[in-house]
Amino acid sequence: MNYSLFRSIKYKKISLTFLGLIFFVSGIAKCLTSEEMEKKIIIITDNDLISRYKKLQFLYALKKEADDCKVYKDSNYAKLLDRLGFYEFLVNKDYNNSISLTLESIKINSIQQTSSSKNARIKSYINLAYYYKDILQYTKSRFSCDSAIAIAENNNGSNIEIMKAKIIKAGILFFSGDYQECIEESTKGIAYALTKKDTVSYIEFLIQRSQSFLSQNRFDESLTDIESVFISTNDPYYIASGLKIKASVYEAKHLFKLANEYYVKSVNLRISTNIYRQIVNDYIDLGNFYLLSMKKNMEAKASYNKAIEYARKENNSLMLASIFTNLGNLNFTEKKYFEAAAEYGKAFETLSISKGPNLLNTPPASVLNTIGNTDLITELLSSKVMSLLELFKQTHNKIYIDASIKTALVTDSVITQIRHQQLGEQSKLYWRNKTRSFFTAAMEACFEADDKQHAFYFMEKSRSVLLNDKLNELGASAKISSADANKEEYLKTKIFGEQQKLNQLTVNTITYNDQQQVFLNLKDTLQDFIKSLETKYPAYYAYKYDDKVPSLSDLQKFLAQNKQSFIHYFTNDTVAYILSITANNAKITRLSKKDFNYQQINDFINFCSNKDLLNINYSGFAALSNKLYKTLFQPLQLPKGRIIICSDNFLLPFDALCSDAAGKNFLINDYIFSYAYSATYLLKPFTTYPAKGNFIGFAPVNFRPELDVNPLLNSSEALSRSADNYKSTLLFTNKDATKNNFIQNVGGYTVANVFSHASADSSENEPRLYMQDTTINLSELQMLNRPATKLVVLSACQTNVGKNATGEGIYSLARGFTSAGIPSIAATLWKADEDMIYEISERFNENLAQGMSKDSALQKAKIDFIKSNNKEKLLPYYWANMVLIGNTSPLELTGNSNMWWWIAAIITTFVIVIILKPGKLPGTAE
Repeated sequence: MNYSLFRSIKYKKISLTFLGLIFFVSGIAKCLTSEEMEKKIIIITDNDLISRYKKLQFLYALKKEADDCKVYKDSNYAKLLDRLGFYEFLVNKDYNNSISLTLESIKINSIQQTSSSKNARIKSYINLAYYYKDILQYTKSRFSCDSAIAIAENNNGSNIEIMKAKIIKAGILFFSGDYQECIEESTKGIAYALTKKDTVSYIEFLIQRSQSFLSQNRFDESLTDIESVFISTNDPYYIASGLKIKASVYEAKHLFKLANEYYVKSVNLRISTNIYRQIVNDYIDLGNFYLLSMKKNMEAKASYNKAIEYARKENNSLMLASIFTNLGNLNFTEKKYFEAAAEYGKAFETLSISKGPNLLNTPPASVLNTIGNTDLITELLSSKVMSLLELFKQTHNKIYIDASIKTALVTDSVITQIRHQQLGEQSKLYWRNKTRSFFTAAMEACFEADDKQHAFYFMEKSRSVLLNDKLNELGASAKISSADANKEEYLKTKIFGEQQKLNQLTVNTITYNDQQQVFLNLKDTLQDFIKSLETKYPAYYAYKYDDKVPSLSDLQKFLAQNKQSFIHYFTNDTVAYILSITANNAKITRLSKKDFNYQQINDFINFCSNKDLLNINYSGFAALSNKLYKTLFQPLQLPKGRIIICSDNFLLPFDALCSDAAGKNFLINDYIFSYAYSATYLLKPFTTYPAKGNFIGFAPVNFRPELDVNPLLNSSEALSRSADNYKSTLLFTNKDATKNNFIQNVGGYTVANVFSHASADSSENEPRLYMQDTTINLSELQMLNRPATKLVVLSACQTNVGKNATGEGIYSLARGFTSAGIPSIAATLWKADEDMIYEISERFNENLAQGMSKDSALQKAKIDFIKSNNKEKLLPYYWANMVLIGNTSPLELTGNSNMWWWIAAIITTFVIVIILKPGKLPGTAE
């Protein structure tokens, strides 16, 4: 929310004439003292009979007098500097000077030990936060807010000042795109405002939270907050804000008539407030509504022009840049690409980051990141990428496609910086979804340029980035002391426990709100601790934020060593790109919507996971399987052998694709498939910890009645048969297969095998793995601390199923184990036959124990299963369910646990042989 900073400032009238004031300030009878200086500051700043410009002049004259008299730089001198910074901002918009003067004031007050200097420092930090926020340096603004809050809370500071800082901080989080963090900060602010009976702050936090809910498409929660605003105030400014949020909700729901009504009401009411900054925003939002939802370009342009009129009154370059960006988008929709590019150029120039013609050149990310408004910058850059791409298609001039790719690289760097600044995973996921159109444009540019190197780069940067961040974080933990690592682990475990308590409470009850505050405060503690680690350990910071993507040649070297091929898929609603890579070649392919769509994937999985449907309509399955083969695989012309699939927002068993229309020739006979979240993930060196043994297994068999799942009566015997392939094993079956035993022990062995139930779907509900006593949620897998496990075999149903997050893949149990630092997972795609799961798992473990690579071991297990069965068991429903994700190398198993007994036996035998060897007895003559 853009609130006018000084809308509530009151000027006190005092009974001094203008001439008297001048005389008082410029008196030269004797040198100025600190106390006299303080009185003069009050007289100057509290008089509303003179202009701000004159006040600034008088303050500078007072500073000169103080400096000439060599007045000691105490808290009164700091106050003078603070007021100078304030009026430099009001009069000249001189941010550099305002910031410099305020920082000097803070420095002086930091030395002072009086309560008044601490209060002054709090106010200066709040002013500093405003200045930084206004020039979009959000990181520095947030630091200023946190500083003000910390000083105030430690020194019984003013509730008003604390509230101001918290409101600014919430706004910074919103404009930075960190919507989940904004919701949490606003929630804490609401609770705090209620305890202090501060209605205005309560309303501002509600509006801020409502906007963040809206940005996450949580419409009901957004409207609930707005209704609370309407109940709490009659202020036209806040009512207008609420009306606009309601309009945005209706627009998102495609109720355009209602949306138009509320947008117009909001603008008209806001105009009555004369707060130009917010009027500009309202006209921009109205213009976007006409352009994007109503497709009324004339009305959109009229709204943008009104916005320009008010932005110039406000003298706000950021707002002008936003308007020019939207005008560019308007021209783009009309296919006026040169005109669109010209408007984008105006936006760059208005932001003072580019001078003159800049169609082919883009400022570096280091410059753009100083702007702070992530929404504006990413939209501006993405729009420029697309306009340059369209100019190339229109003119076939290579300079435009080259410039498009270069701009896309800058855009990616800005997006990466955004991710580093965000702390909440929901906000990161939101931005992954929001930037999807940009990556689609980047891929289109690479396809048009036949640029395989950059196509690979953008595919990697669009894929499972948050998973790689998590793995980086795990690796970084090895760079800190054991004491700090244990503290971090303790805080994370504590947070998880508090979150579990919160999840069990009814929303919006007093108990829920209290527990929510406990949870959010603990999260703040962890975030502060992690920030301290980043400062304390440079190596930790460097590893954690390592965004290096392997090059295409790096991957090809890996493929040559392992005799594998790699397929990258990038899919969108209307287009798909495939990058097929071998050790010596790479090829990029584009598929239109008529060639491929997600529904074909869904239909194929429905066939595979339903044995009755396969029996009834096998010909339909065969036709679809062959069609997908011809679309997704055959054109790539890859050699037979080992293939790594990096799919995008879908996961299907490629070994169940058929090279013939009759459904007889499955790819499993010619190819060995494995899957990877990304090449970056695949090539990442996982931290290695020593294992206690080779194999650990869990088979609950019977479950507590309240879990409402069927017993798995044969699972214990099946688990024992799998374990028989290894030495040094540990099995938990029946009542020993508990959640606690699982969490405490699963990470200690090279291979972990689970014979149990699992439940998952594509909803917001977390996937769950069943133990004998209770379930283990996906999020709880983060409690696995430094696992030595190299492979988890999830012989349970739907362990590769979960909510699909754009660009991140499926949030499944398999992914949960991966994010805990386990490099290989074998998991299932659908509910399948129990005996089949056991048989394939047993064969798989047998092959692994013999030293085969993981992907070859699984393929052989499936083929042997097919050969040993007939009729119905030949359907892919039975054998195609399990897939391998991650590292495919053979396992490194420890030796026989009875090794020393064998050694002793060999030595004993050797000694006996020597003793009994025929020859001369000692003491006999030659």
